[in-house]
Amino acid sequence: MRAALSLLLLMVSACGPSGPLIRHPTATIAFCGEGQTRPTGVASVMTSTDDKLLPDKPSYEGIRREVKAATGVLEFWNEQLLKLPRTSAALGESDGYARVRAIAVPRAEPGATTRRIYLRVRDHGYDRWIAMTAYDIQNVCVEGRREA
Repeated sequence: MRAALSLLLLMVSACGPSGPLIRHPTATIAFCGEGQTRPTGVASVMTSTDDKLLPDKPSYEGIRREVKAATGVLEFWNEQLLKLPRTSAALGESDGYARVRAIAVPRAEPGATTRRIYLRVRDHGYDRWIAMTAYDIQNVCVEGRREA
């Protein structure tokens, strides 16, 4: 009986999330026109990266300009852990988690299978923006409600 209970608990815990959940952001800047941000969409895009740093050295001003022009979203946290073993090692973290302070998600181009996203992360104790490839290309904005 005890072995069966242990096996059941092990199976249930294996079905749960493997890392910290994506929390609600502390602030959001949305360039969705008349629409609204889809927080679950942003979280899904955020967790769909390929865990490889791109060589870009983006600036906040450039990122904001791109997100605004492409209709997208910026979200901010005090610190959001994101499981990225390779990237976090390159950023000086030893536990496999990147410390994300912000994400910028421009709209994916029509017909694209990937999109470029930007994360503001802790890099050896300092914040900086990095670029990564994400495989979730869903729209992170939804159409606003129409009044009758």
